[in-house]
Amino acid sequence: MPCRYYCWTLILLSLNCATFSPRRSEFEKGLEFYQQADFRQASQLFRSYYVKHPDSDTTLYYLYDCYRRLNQPEKEITILEQLAKINSKDENVYLKLFYYYRKTARYKNLYKLLVHLTPPIKDIFDKHYALTKMLYAEIITGAATKSEYSDPIVFTASNGYLPIFPDGKFYGNDTITNGNLIILLDRLIDPIYPQNFLGMKNLSDHSFLYLPYMRLIHLGIIEFDPELNPDEYASITMAVKAVANLKSRGLFD
Repeated sequence: MPCRYYCWTLILLSLNCATFSPRRSEFEKGLEFYQQADFRQASQLFRSYYVKHPDSDTTLYYLYDCYRRLNQPEKEITILEQLAKINSKDENVYLKLFYYYRKTARYKNLYKLLVHLTPPIKDIFDKHYALTKMLYAEIITGAATKSEYSDPIVFTASNGYLPIFPDGKFYGNDTITNGNLIILLDRLIDPIYPQNFLGMKNLSDHSFLYLPYMRLIHLGIIEFDPELNPDEYASITMAVKAVANLKSRGLFD
């Protein structure tokens, strides 16, 4: 993700322009080693300074970059999690965590990350990433109580959360449309008859998707969108919220 690293470099350069007290702190000493490319020594000083000054998110940015340059991904994740915990406004924090959690198969962490995203960060996710079958499987796996060490494909297929094609393949890279998501969610709930039927701009009440969609609305699984287009790609936000609502009903326990 070179473009994102470039953005982080700009952030660090701008932070470097800040003024400090005349007395040299561990942060300033760490900054000197950082500028000398001694990232190991710099990281130790930044860490020591942060323990004493936990409100210094500037230190976390430098510490993250040190660990990145030292190729210590586990420590990178820890720093990113700390930044997310203090509600960093930097989208790269969450995008990088998303990447790391998927790469290291930490699906529970992935699910929690996506559930707690707030605007405008979640809008950025919907713009950057498509909801593929694999990602949807990973979200469900992360939401489920007894799936910590499960393969997403095996777990979701064996529990009936996602279907396998007749040829026995999963096709995890396939992108899920709104229509696909309606069907996938509807197969997980009881076939009740909804109380209300609402008019929609892009979905006829004669469509085979109309009744399932109204059922999901009636049960509070998804929010009503009168302009929803079944042929457009479904958003990560919509899928995560639906899975969270199903989880609250005890589906994935």
